[in-house]
Amino acid sequence: MSQEMQEYDFHGNKVRVLTDKQNDPWFIAKDICDVLELGNVGEAVRGLDDDEKTNISNPDVWNQPGRAPLIVSEAGFYKLVLRSRKPVAKEFQRWVTHEVLPSIREHGAYMTQQTIERVLTDPDTLIRLATDLKHEREARAQAEQQVRSLTPKAQAFADFCEAPGLSTVRDAAAMLTTAGIPIREGELRTWMLDNNWIYRKGNGYRPYAAHTQAGHLRLEPPRGHGTHHDGTQFAFDPVCKITRRGLTLLYQRIGSERIANRLDYTPDAYALGID
Repeated sequence: MSQEMQEYDFHGNKVRVLTDKQNDPWFIAKDICDVLELGNVGEAVRGLDDDEKTNISNPDVWNQPGRAPLIVSEAGFYKLVLRSRKPVAKEFQRWVTHEVLPSIREHGAYMTQQTIERVLTDPDTLIRLATDLKHEREARAQAEQQVRSLTPKAQAFADFCEAPGLSTVRDAAAMLTTAGIPIREGELRTWMLDNNWIYRKGNGYRPYAAHTQAGHLRLEPPRGHGTHHDGTQFAFDPVCKITRRGLTLLYQRIGSERIANRLDYTPDAYALGID
């Protein structure tokens, strides 16, 4: 919990709030119950989950005799509001959600008149608020940078997941490369041969029954025919294609193998064709 308790006023009622290390607010349960006219604090919080209520444990925040007061989380606050049938409950909830919480999340403190006066008269308060704001902005900037760096990868994976229903080995290799697993057409076909996905037959390839039945591969009939020198026609070989399910499994299997084997597949090495 924070070292300082923020105190502010709602229609003459004192409401105190602290923030934890994640900058999440915790309200003094008695203050909330007073506003909502819930007489028995213990009875009011009894229905809250364990992670929605606790006692103040920081002696720097509460060092008065007796038991430290109960505090409730934001989720606990909402549950207490729902239990009150008083007209003020709706106004109180709107005030907290539209004014208090946004200010706490943006600045690390609710900027009451009392807080403003402390900032103007106490340099340490100003330094603390400025430091909290600096850390918050740094964390936000770091998160935004991570989002920017992951966006192209996320888009590539989205494109991969939206692959057409059937793909040739060449198209599958291109999609795997775009999704972060650089692999050439011949390399992918060799992997499929070595791992009993396909086998050679004549001038073409056939899928093993296990992968056909599992929905990973499909043998597509030829779409045309050729003509011999003597004028007789012959059918082209059927084409073994990879389904979307098979493409996903290839992504998982080949990716996990490369991680396990610690293969050094850098973009430069792939561009140069270095194995």
